Amino acid sequence: MSRALPLSPRSLDLLDFELYSRQIGLLGVDGQLALASSTVAVVGLGGLGSAATLYLAAAGVGRMILVDKDVVDKSNLHRQILYGAADIGKPKAVVAAEAVKRLNPKIDVEAVPEPLDLQLASWLAREADVIIDAVDNWRTRLLLDEAAWRMGKTLVHAAAERLHGQATTVKRGVTGCLACIAPSNIEASGCQSILGPVVGMLGSLQALEAVKVITGVGEPLYNKLLIVDGSTMTFEVLKLKPIECSKCLEKLRPRKHRHELGAEATL
Repeated sequence: MSRALPLSPRSLDLLDFELYSRQIGLLGVDGQLALASSTVAVVGLGGLGSAATLYLAAAGVGRMILVDKDVVDKSNLHRQILYGAADIGKPKAVVAAEAVKRLNPKIDVEAVPEPLDLQLASWLAREADVIIDAVDNWRTRLLLDEAAWRMGKTLVHAAAERLHGQATTVKRGVTGCLACIAPSNIEASGCQSILGPVVGMLGSLQALEAVKVITGVGEPLYNKLLIVDGSTMTFEVLKLKPIECSKCLEKLRPRKHRHELGAEATL
């Protein structure tokens, strides 16, 4: 049974039985219409965001909001499959939006080549049904976490470094917040080394989680943390206990820093 999303006026126009024939058998027509009626924001258009964006666009998400302040760098190309050598120096969000339109011309896509601050995070939480956390630092993740939590929107998280990664899906009233599993020192965390297939795998899982949340098909990673070890190709699922999360962000970010985050948190 698909999630109770109101159908958008143009969802029937996006219903292409030939294009989506291999997934309608799994999702049903209602599920495909739910995808066409949904808005997904992908925040961070690096290795995770590249894979998530392409698969969500191919799946038929009706509207996508793509957020990243950076330009394409040569060092990105070994893992960020949205871009090619000709894109070096161009804004990632703009190039990504162009790639989405080439892949699926009928869907709506909005490029936001801006740094994430409190105002933008709040706008994304109002606009999107699902937010993909594809960023590479915990300060930005906690901005998204707080905004999604306040609006009751679903946040699909993944992070990766070297040959390892993790993923979970959080939603107020169903799970604890993302801050519950944040490291004690959010400044010390960040990806320094990574292999492309690792972020590709985790980004694909994020797209799958979003499809499950939107359509109601399958069981999302609610109250579960998926741990991926690419060096041994092992997957472990840890159970997370839902707790009262109203104070989580304040514990990790003292109130005096709340407004500073708007200037400091970037992708």
